[in-house]
Amino acid sequence: MELAGKDAALLVPDAPGLRFKKGDAITLEAWVKVRSIREGQMIYLVGKGRNGSKEFGDNNQNYALRLKGVNGRGAIGFLFTAGATDGQPLSWHRWWSTDGFQIDTGWHHVALTYVFGQRDSLRGYIDGALVKGTWDLGGATDRGPVSDGDLTVIGTGYSRGPAETLDGWLDEVAIHRTALSAATLKTHFAVAPAPAPEIDRSKLPAERVRVELCEKGVPENAMWPVETPTATESYLEEVFGFSELPQRYVATGVRGDRSVAFLLRASALVRLPKGTNRLLLRGRGASRLFIDGQPVLQTPFPTRGKGGFALLTEQSQYLDLGPDFRFAPPGNREATGTFVGDGEEHLVVLETVVGGGTQARRYRPELGETVVAISPEGSTAWSLLSPGNRQVPYTDAGWTTYAAERSAHFAQVNAEARAACRQEGSAYWSTRRKAAAQWLASTPEVPIPELPSGFPANNAIDHFLAARIADIAQDHSATPKDGVDFYRDVQPILEAKCYGCHQGGKVKSGLRLDTREAALQGGESDGAAIVPGKPAESSLFLRTTADPDEIMPPKGKGEPLNRAELSTLERWIAEGAHWPDLRVSTLKMTPLTDDLTFLRRVTLDTVGVVPGEEEIRAFLADSSTDRRAKVIERLLADPRWADRWMGYWQDVLAENPNILNPTLNNTGPFRWWIYESLRDDKPMDLFVTELIRMQGSVLFGGPAGFGIAAQNDVPMAQKAMIVSSAFLGVEMKCARCHDSPANLSRQQDLFEMAAMLAKKPIKLPATSSVPLDRIHQGGRKPLIEITLAPGSIVEPKWPLGQFSSEATVATLTPPSGDSRERLATLITAPQNTRFAQVIVNRFWQQLMGRGLVEPVEDWEKGQPSHPELLAWLGREFVRSGYSARAIQRLILNSHAYQRQVDAALPAQEPLFVSPAPRRLAAEQIVDALFAASGKPFALEEMSLDLDGDRSSAESIVLGQPRRAWMLASTSNERDRPSLMLPRIQAVADVMEAFGWRGTRVDPVSRRETSPNVLQPAILSNGIVGGWLTRLSDDHALVQVVLEDQPVEALVDRLFLRLLTRAPSAAERELYVSLLSQGYNERAIPVEKLPALKAAPRERPRYISWSNHVDPAANVLREEQAERARHGDTPTARLDADWRERFEDVLWALINAPTWVTAP
Repeated sequence: MELAGKDAALLVPDAPGLRFKKGDAITLEAWVKVRSIREGQMIYLVGKGRNGSKEFGDNNQNYALRLKGVNGRGAIGFLFTAGATDGQPLSWHRWWSTDGFQIDTGWHHVALTYVFGQRDSLRGYIDGALVKGTWDLGGATDRGPVSDGDLTVIGTGYSRGPAETLDGWLDEVAIHRTALSAATLKTHFAVAPAPAPEIDRSKLPAERVRVELCEKGVPENAMWPVETPTATESYLEEVFGFSELPQRYVATGVRGDRSVAFLLRASALVRLPKGTNRLLLRGRGASRLFIDGQPVLQTPFPTRGKGGFALLTEQSQYLDLGPDFRFAPPGNREATGTFVGDGEEHLVVLETVVGGGTQARRYRPELGETVVAISPEGSTAWSLLSPGNRQVPYTDAGWTTYAAERSAHFAQVNAEARAACRQEGSAYWSTRRKAAAQWLASTPEVPIPELPSGFPANNAIDHFLAARIADIAQDHSATPKDGVDFYRDVQPILEAKCYGCHQGGKVKSGLRLDTREAALQGGESDGAAIVPGKPAESSLFLRTTADPDEIMPPKGKGEPLNRAELSTLERWIAEGAHWPDLRVSTLKMTPLTDDLTFLRRVTLDTVGVVPGEEEIRAFLADSSTDRRAKVIERLLADPRWADRWMGYWQDVLAENPNILNPTLNNTGPFRWWIYESLRDDKPMDLFVTELIRMQGSVLFGGPAGFGIAAQNDVPMAQKAMIVSSAFLGVEMKCARCHDSPANLSRQQDLFEMAAMLAKKPIKLPATSSVPLDRIHQGGRKPLIEITLAPGSIVEPKWPLGQFSSEATVATLTPPSGDSRERLATLITAPQNTRFAQVIVNRFWQQLMGRGLVEPVEDWEKGQPSHPELLAWLGREFVRSGYSARAIQRLILNSHAYQRQVDAALPAQEPLFVSPAPRRLAAEQIVDALFAASGKPFALEEMSLDLDGDRSSAESIVLGQPRRAWMLASTSNERDRPSLMLPRIQAVADVMEAFGWRGTRVDPVSRRETSPNVLQPAILSNGIVGGWLTRLSDDHALVQVVLEDQPVEALVDRLFLRLLTRAPSAAERELYVSLLSQGYNERAIPVEKLPALKAAPRERPRYISWSNHVDPAANVLREEQAERARHGDTPTARLDADWRERFEDVLWALINAPTWVTAP
């Protein structure tokens, strides 16, 4: 029976069998197909009573089976009125299931059983499965129901109105006078899946596979749809082999989620060879194969939730269908059979259900390897079924090549999809660009200074730097030659004894001592801190020599100045208190780097690896005067540019996914959104806006994953802290539980921004505040202040009006904008010059070794070293449309960036006269070593749930790493050998030695990269160093050394490839001498290679969460770890003695200092 949501019902007159009393059992069941239901809407499927008649009234609900809309699902419910007995009045009792079925997914069977008078007897069932629920009205009761002669109504409720009427179909409504068992109800649910889909053969493209994705009408709970679902998306492929799907994008091009369960249907007209063909069907989800409408093969739905107790011996049963047959990877089900072909075309249809589960426990939408493969009669070889000429061998090598090809294809498809999404929202961003242009036109430009005489310049940046150098040189010349040096002699005293209370924006008594201007002005009392030439009138000197009650630093805050320190301070003031703006140790500028040093530096800084041989040769072959600029342009357009910047933004934004069981401040893997944003050169104002909107997928790569902070009592406070430091240079970390003692930020400020991110007021929990009794413990004056009491309600409000005002940017906020939209606009509007300057300062720090403001995340602690340059760069950033690459282009093309390193400098000085040695990031070191050596970056998949046994909330998969940024913590806090990922851990150990963090609980803008003893040790003697220097068959240098070339040429190539330079005469002599002996006999002739013994074919066993408790899993993982430690077997293609000497050379070059610093 179909009901249209109104004006329809079936009325059933009273009968004795429809009346129930206390002690009676009842079962209500029905088949229902819901077309639509609103959130919170409660509709009746069947109910007796409550019809509002004069005879019975409307408080007589004998019983009712109902549905309620909850998050796009249909929850089942039971409602009845308990009769007035034993002096107790009528009372209503209502129960709802805590889960439901997905709306618009075909027919579903719903049922309830209950024994009136037995409070704990209610059972609910959806599609034959027991569901939990709660009594949300009246609670469970031992009372019996109202029992009268009122009508029984099917399809609607008491008012007969749209609010209570089903919009959909009902069938087989039944009322039983017994509580049917779970087993019986399961048989009532037994249904036949939909037959083969009807495919119009005339609409299928020739020699192509039409792939359709069906996201509607697919049940979530491991069952085939009863009706054939229609496609919501389609595309073409060449063969029946699927490992990846196009991403779904929402909003302005961020990753979104597909349906919990959806169906992939692949159809093609295939000419099947004559004879008896063997067929293979394989997939992660349940799959079925039809030929000409007839079922041929089928695989079952996955059985999940083994909890770690599966056994490795279960993997002993597997298909082995030929000498090079590809074994099934973990988590794939398979079936095989035969089909007699006649050489004619046949309609082949593959269907597979992807994902599944429930809203609370959904499984990852993974295809695994979903394939149909064929082996024709008389052949032992397998290939992917193809409707055309494309042939893909279904072997390990064949599949690896094909999967890589499809991955590259989908990367392009996804990029186009993101661009299309952005185009849909282009009207708003065009308005923003016009507003930025108007702001630029209405505000004064920053004049570019004239270039002082004798200074080199490539662009405007060099003009600003040169002008500042000239000013500082004059400033330094005023300091007495043998006098007190402020930075050497005085500043260390101030840092040790004064800066704790008198540095930054929040200082005691209004006195700042971290800038000359502030010290000359003085604080709220005592007058000027320094009066040049007059120590006796300088409060700084007077208060450090005062009587014990007023001396500074005060008691409890540090030791008083000693005689030597007082003497230094007095002499400095007496000499005139010379305090140059910047500390510099040299004003001597280094010249430009040579070409190859420049090429290595700029390649590392842009794409994160050293240049390859072809890149070097192309650069050297270019004789044009602008070849450096052309290289910069090429590298900025290189897709690897995104890889280079990934680690930085992961740190700054505290991207912190955990592949196993979330812990403190774990986020979703929004790394994929960062990566795709960088690949697209997304404008930074849009980047920040998308991050703050937190739309898209939480667990599969959208910025919504940023909104997660596991085990955090106020996640949005954590996010506000990250946003303020990343994009505004405002550090609020110390305002998390109290007002910041060292910054201007109050706890109120942080929580106001947090409320904007939460889009609602936030109640301050007690766990986010320091207990008041703890503050005054010991009777001492508290070091911190609490002005926001636990339990306070904090409204969404912009707390940083000094940067931009809501009134100023009101016209830029979308009309329907919520508080997140307002926050994003307030941060990224062109009027907020702080945002643009913070971002360009971050780029400057990364490329130049030091920010124009330090620290980059906390501007209260520092002043701009070059305020005009910073302002100019900020405006150029706005002018470029907030393009990261545009600003980096300016910096990279500057003479200052391209100058030679001054090896005598211990750190980059703020004047940027010459570059200091700059430590590389861990990702750059690892990626460069693997890329230059040619050793494949072959690690395990970043997952502990290879077979998809766990829900996505319990385990996420971060994919197969190809660059170092793709790693994360291996999450093996249990220290179980079975949960190790030994190859990943070996690389992670190297990265951690160089400052990388596998767990990013908090944001970091500058890693700890100082040299330590572990760094050279882990490269020279560690596992990864062994991989890089062992010439195994997969090592690219094997082919290089086998090429016909003089040994001198080989040495030159090795230096060029690894160190991006030619060897010195001494180096060439040393290494040529070492490699010359036996060089002509280094290659072993093919006929002398040892015969490969055919090892018995065996499917490799795997370890996943599903079987990690098995003791055999520990043994197997230890074996894998031992193989990782030993590395790959050396190649037999080279003479062993000569190979070992070459490996010694390789070891020496890989351990050169140049691998850890920018040249």
